[in-house]
Order: sequence, then structure tokens, then C-alpha cells
Amino acid sequence: MEGFALSKNGLVIVVAKLQTGFDEKRLHTLFLDKEIKGISAIQTISRVNRTAKYKNDCKIVDFSYNNVNVQNIKDAFEHFSDVVVSDFDPFGDKKVLDILLSELKKSDTFAKFFLVFMAIYKDQVKRDAPESYLDFESSLKKYIDANPKHTADTKAKAAQYFTILNRIEYVIELEAKYSEPGFLFFWRKFNTLYNMMHRSDDVKDPIEVYFDNQIGIIEVVTYEATEKKKKPLKVAEGAEYGGGYQFDILQIIAARNEQEALVGSMILDFSSKIKDFFDYVQTANEGERLIVKIKSHASEAEIYDDFAKLYRRYRALNRQKVGDYFFKEMDDLVDKLCDDFEATICLDN
Repeated sequence: MEGFALSKNGLVIVVAKLQTGFDEKRLHTLFLDKEIKGISAIQTISRVNRTAKYKNDCKIVDFSYNNVNVQNIKDAFEHFSDVVVSDFDPFGDKKVLDILLSELKKSDTFAKFFLVFMAIYKDQVKRDAPESYLDFESSLKKYIDANPKHTADTKAKAAQYFTILNRIEYVIELEAKYSEPGFLFFWRKFNTLYNMMHRSDDVKDPIEVYFDNQIGIIEVVTYEATEKKKKPLKVAEGAEYGGGYQFDILQIIAARNEQEALVGSMILDFSSKIKDFFDYVQTANEGERLIVKIKSHASEAEIYDDFAKLYRRYRALNRQKVGDYFFKEMDDLVDKLCDDFEATICLDN
């Protein structure tokens, strides 16, 4: 023990005797290779918490099986000291960030719109001119409107990505790929449009919080303490899709009219009218040819084009009977209506 106290870099291997009684102020790092629990856990790790000259921190390295001591130490402090030890795990968060980065880059939203966005973003003149993004934003809004399931899932993953990035960016060293400006601003643009279409402005958003933090605008909000159960961090997913509707397109109609008190009866009315239209398509000569193309896996563009012609003809023949409001809601969702018709045909077979 005297040799340890006098040496510049000493090492002591302890089995039990010195585990809870050894008091050396210069002790800096504790390596654990067996499980510790309860009050013994607190006493053991307290060996390194003495202060000494030039000693600014201390470390505990856990080599126990499955790192059981991490949770054991947290439980011990909560039980004996009424102290809650944070579950913050920046390296675990980084693993999730890696998955989210990959998922976002594989998303249809990224594949369809990122290069278009970057062509504007890389142009120094166009980048800061709002009018440069008008065509891009219009196309993206239509895509979000027509693909609620995919975009809701992408939105959830983007929000989780920025939440984690905001939490660990300056805690551990991250590669530049995680915070590449063009990538981040693309998702900010997507997020802004999505929020405009789906919610009010009073909901806090992790993506906007991230950008606010970059310029020093940080709002501190206090909450009453509530008991929380420990949960592993998982990759986010969009809200459950479909709402129990017969056709996917009805989810879009419901979202557009969520403020209407009679949304339920309206959806039933729309469902009936869509079914009538689909019956018309199936019995029309052009509709029969369309079904053959669908079953023979003709190109998507050809199927959409033929379906749109049938839709326009049906609208011209039945506008008075069906009502203008139905067609007003459907006119910019014809491709989505076609997807539902294809799903119906596939289901029948």
C-alpha cells in the first residue's frame, strides 16, 4: 500500500478487503470485473471520489458480464441515496443515430427530392431566395399529401434524428456526415412543409429546436416530476396508418377536414362515392383494359394516365349527381385514387 501511495502511476488489484475501506485521495480509475450491488456498489465506486491536487475527474470502467453494474449502480443510488442517475447514453444514442441516418437516406422522400433541393442549395444566389424553392415545395407538398403513411414515418424518424443530434453533438465526437448542412436543411424544409399541413404552430418541434439551439435561442421549460420507467431507445415510426378506412385515400380526406364536426359522416359518404366510381371503372370498356394492364404489370405511368382519363370522363358524366365537393377533394389525388383501385383489384384476385 505504501508503494501505491508513493508511485506516480500505481495499480492495486483488490478482491474484497480494500473494496469498501481503502481511502487514497489520488485513486482515479476503478476497473470492475465482477458484479456489485446495493450499498456495496455505492461504497465501492466511492473509492475514487476523493479530491486531490491536479485531480479533476475520476473514472469507473465496467468489465462485468453484460455491463450489469451500470444498472446496479443506478438502482443503488436511487434506493439508498434518493438520487436518480441519468440514463443518458451518448454512445448508445449514436448507434441509433447511425440507423436513422441510413433510414432517412433510403426513404422515398430523400430519393425523390434531395438532389432537386441540393441543386438550389448549392447555388449561392438561389439558396437565400424563397422564390427559388417554390416549384420544389409545391412538388413536395403534393407528395406529402398523397403519401401520408410513408411521410408520417419519415417525419417521425427525422424528428428523432434531430432530437438525438441535439443531445449528443457536443458531448461526443461525431463525424461531419451527421451534421452536413445541406442534409440538415433539406429535412428542415421537409419538416416545415409537413408541419404546415398537419398541425398547429403551438407544438414544440425537435427539428426547429435544433436550429434554434444553433443560434442560441433555447427555451427552458419546467415540468412536474413524474415517475418514469426505463425504456430502450428505439427507432421512431410514424403513427399507425389507415384509421380503419376502407380506402387509404380516406385517411387524407379525414386529415384535410379534421376540423369539421361531421368528418365521420363525410367519410362514409366519400367511401360510398369512391366505391360507385370503382364500379364504373370496372364495367367500362376502357376500365376492363385498364384492369388487364394492372394484372400484367404495365408501367405505372401508363396505368395512371389511363385511370385519369376514366376519372375525367366519370366526373363529366356524374358531376351533378355526385356533387362538386367530392371532385374538388379528389382532383389532385387521382394517382392516390388509382393506387386504391389497384389494391382493390389485387384483393379481388
